[in-house]
Amino acid sequence: MKLFNLFFILLCLGFINANAQGGYCPPPNIGFETGTFNGWSCDTGRVDANGDLALVACQPAFNRQTMIDKNYYQQIDPYGKFPTLCPYGGTHSIKLGNSDTNRRAESISYTFTVPANANKYDITFYYAVVIQNPPHVNYQQPRFTVKTFNTTDNSFITCSSFDFIASDTLSESGFKHSDTTLNTKRPAPVYYKDWAPATINLQGCAGKQVRLEFATNDCTLGGHFGYAYLDVVEDCVSPITGNSYCANQTAMSLTAPGGFGEYLWYTRDFSKVLSVGQVYNVSPPPPDGTKYAVILKPYNGYGCLDTLYTTVNENNSDLIFKVADTVFGCVNTGVDLTAASVTAGSSANLQLSYFTDIYALKYLYKPEKILSNGTYYIKAVNQEGCMNILPVNVVIANPAITVNTPPAVTFPVTVDLSTTFLHESNTTYDYFTDSAGTGTVINYQHIAHSGTYYVRGTNKTGCTTTRAINVTVTPPPPPIIKAPNTFTPNNDGINDYFFLTITGFGSFSSLRIYNRYGQLAFQTNSEEVKWDGRLNGKPANEGTYYWIFEGKNTYYNTKVTESGFITLLR
Repeated sequence: MKLFNLFFILLCLGFINANAQGGYCPPPNIGFETGTFNGWSCDTGRVDANGDLALVACQPAFNRQTMIDKNYYQQIDPYGKFPTLCPYGGTHSIKLGNSDTNRRAESISYTFTVPANANKYDITFYYAVVIQNPPHVNYQQPRFTVKTFNTTDNSFITCSSFDFIASDTLSESGFKHSDTTLNTKRPAPVYYKDWAPATINLQGCAGKQVRLEFATNDCTLGGHFGYAYLDVVEDCVSPITGNSYCANQTAMSLTAPGGFGEYLWYTRDFSKVLSVGQVYNVSPPPPDGTKYAVILKPYNGYGCLDTLYTTVNENNSDLIFKVADTVFGCVNTGVDLTAASVTAGSSANLQLSYFTDIYALKYLYKPEKILSNGTYYIKAVNQEGCMNILPVNVVIANPAITVNTPPAVTFPVTVDLSTTFLHESNTTYDYFTDSAGTGTVINYQHIAHSGTYYVRGTNKTGCTTTRAINVTVTPPPPPIIKAPNTFTPNNDGINDYFFLTITGFGSFSSLRIYNRYGQLAFQTNSEEVKWDGRLNGKPANEGTYYWIFEGKNTYYNTKVTESGFITLLR
C-alpha cells in the first residue's frame, strides 16, 4: 500500500477504457451521468482512535455524499483553485465528505462483473489532492483511501489500491502550498496537488466480480478533515484523442490521458518506438486504419502500468476551423473566448474546448472570462472526430494614464487639462468634474478654478481608465466698484454725469438712484448710460442722492451689490 498525504482530496475518475481494449462499455452509471447514485453503495460513520473506520450502509447522506452537476462547473476548490466538477468529461461528479470536523468518515463503492471475454479491461481515474497536515502520527491523520477488491478471488488488486495520508513529504509528491488561510482553532498547513491520473488495471479479471471503494475520514482527534470529488466519464471509446483526421488536414496529434509519469508510443505490434511524451505528432497523417499503442507508466507509482490502443480514421469531410488572431479585453471584464466572434468562419457544430498550451494538455477552466494577457489555445472537434488546435492572443489593456499634477497658476492664467498626461494613439479623452463622468468639462483647455477634475480615456476596444487631476488656480481679487462723491450737471463739460467704474473681473447689471424721499430718480441696465442729473426730464434739485449698483463677479459668477451717496451740485 502506498502512503500519500491528505487533508482534502479531489478525485476525478476518468475514462473507462473498456471499448478501446476489447469492445466493452463501462458499467451503467459508474460516472453518475443519470444524476443519481444508482449502482453505487453509500456508507457513513466515524473513525476511531486507532484510525479504523466504523461505517454503516445508508442512503446518500446530506453534505457527505453530494451530487454535483454541470451547473457547478464555475465553482473551484478554495484551496487548490481547481474546479469541483471534473474538467475531463461528464456532466456530473459527486462530493464525498465535507469540511466539518468531528471524526467523521464516509465511503462509496461500486461492484460490477468484468465481461467474460474482457481479458484487457481497465479504468483510469484522475485525482487532485488538497491536504491539511496536522502534527499527528500517521494513523491519526486525515486520509483518503482507494481500494480495488477482487471479490471473486477475495484479494486486493495491489497496484490500484493505495492510501493518501497527511505527512511532511508532500512536496516530493508534486504538492504545492495553498495560499488560502484557514480560520480555525486548529490550523495546519494546507497543500494541494492538481489533477493527476491513476489506472486500475483489471487484466486477467474477465468474468470476475470487482468492487471499487473510495473512503475519506477526518483525523482521529476530530480537528482536521478531508473530502473528495468523484467522477467517471462513461465513454465507450479510447481515451486517446485526435485519432481522426479530415481530408484537408496536413497533420494530426494523438494525445494520451494526461498526468502519467512516462509515455512510450509504439507501432501496434510493438516493433518500434515512435515517440515519447503525452502527445505524438504525425505529419502527414498516416493511412486510414493505422494502429498505435502507448504504454503509460504511473507517476510516483500510483496506479498500474497500462497500455492503450487506438486506430486512425480518415474522413472525407473537411474541417474548417478559424480563430481570431488577437482578441482585446478590458481589466475586470476580460475576454470571452467562447464568444462566437472568436471562431467566426469555422464549420458549424464544432465541439470547442480551451487550453493554456499548444498540445491542449492544460485545461483552461474559465474561458469565458480571461483576465490575463497571453496566448491561449482552442481545440475544435467536428462530428467526424477530426481535430485541430489554434492559438489566440489575448490582450487585456485599459488606457494607461499617468497624471502629472500641473503647477499652481494665478488667474487670468489657466490650466490645460489635456497637457497633464501623455496621450496614447487610438484613444479618446473626455474631461469631467466628477469621477462618475456626469459633469462634462467643455472648456478643458482653460481651467480657471481650483478643484479636482477627471480625465477618462477610452480605447478602440471600449476599455476606459479614469484619473483625477488636481488643479490649483489662485483667484483674482474681487471687482472694485468706484463712484464719485459729487457731480455738477451744469453743462460746463466738467463732471456733468454720474457713472460707476468697475475695476477687475466684474460686470454691470443695473444702477438705481433715489432722492432723499425714496423717489426713483434714475435707473439703467447699461453701463454706457450715465445720469445727467435730470428727474423726469427736468434738472433735479441739488442735494444728496442714494445709489444702488448690482452686478456680477465674473470669476466666481456670483452677484455683486454696492451702494453709496452722491451729492448733486449746480
